[in-house]
Amino acid sequence: MIEFAIQYLPLYLQGALVGLGLTAAAMAGALVIGVLVAIGRLSSNPVLKYLTLAYVAVFRAVPPLVLLYIVYFGIPAWAMASESPALIALFSPLDNRFIAATLALAVNAGAYVAEIIRASILSLPADQMEAARSIGMTYPKAMRRIILPQAFRIAFPPLCSEFIIILKGTSLASVIGVTELMRNAQMIASSTFRNLDAYVLAALVYVVLVIVLQFITVKIEARMNRAMGIRSGR
Repeated sequence: MIEFAIQYLPLYLQGALVGLGLTAAAMAGALVIGVLVAIGRLSSNPVLKYLTLAYVAVFRAVPPLVLLYIVYFGIPAWAMASESPALIALFSPLDNRFIAATLALAVNAGAYVAEIIRASILSLPADQMEAARSIGMTYPKAMRRIILPQAFRIAFPPLCSEFIIILKGTSLASVIGVTELMRNAQMIASSTFRNLDAYVLAALVYVVLVIVLQFITVKIEARMNRAMGIRSGR
């Protein structure tokens, strides 16, 4: 096992880097989606409120693997069948495996991030928005400069947990050929016929990645708490 690990570890690390890049891209997309959906969920406009509620309900219910198949196989095939040059051009980027996986993971995670952000906003005193509006701030400006910065501070730990969930979810991208950690493990297993070694080593790399990310999260959170004069219980 040790010789096997030494021989193939560079391929695992290469796959891990691809997975981390995919995670970062998907998390960035999920944050954008999450903020917009969270604001929509808090809107007084009933149409916007129920549309965003439907988004959260649907994309929390659809398994990420199913969503990945829809994005990579279903949508491009539908665009081609439509014979519409505009639709074909619009969805042609989904032929790129990395882009398709990023979009699928971002759309799925965005539903969870939206609820994290919404809960964080609701935990703030309601009079902060009222005070901001009373001094002439528009709703978007007050949200951007006062509400969201505080909400992100509160949401930091669950958002980091969501990042780790996305990282583990990147293993699903192997089914469409993204050469992340799991895909490389599959190729190594098929070429060496050492299935147990190949997948155990992949699992160990995931364990190390998650432990490192959790450690970084705790350190950043502790530093943020110190900056705000909050004593950490960790």
